[in-house]
Amino acid sequence: MRSKFNVLLTFLVVMLGQFIFAQVKTVSGTVVDQNGLPLPSVAILEKGTTNGTQSDFDGNFKINVRQGSTLVFSYISMKTQEIVVNSSTLKLKCKKM
Repeated sequence: MRSKFNVLLTFLVVMLGQFIFAQVKTVSGTVVDQNGLPLPSVAILEKGTTNGTQSDFDGNFKINVRQGSTLVFSYISMKTQEIVVNSSTLKLKCKKM
């Protein structure tokens, strides 16, 4: 009886792990200025967490976030913008203050 319980418990833990990881999504995109030029080193944070990244030299970024979470983009002399994650790719046009 105990071994059946252990098998069932192991199965449930594995299934729960699959469900939790299925909620995470990789979002990638490009950050550009008003003229369409890429912005390097834009700070990108998942709102309410310490999960973050920054854009590379070409303005590209990639981050793993939960579906429906909000990404906060901030850059010196640009308005901070928040975007809700609905798709896997984003193109953000930053606006000057």
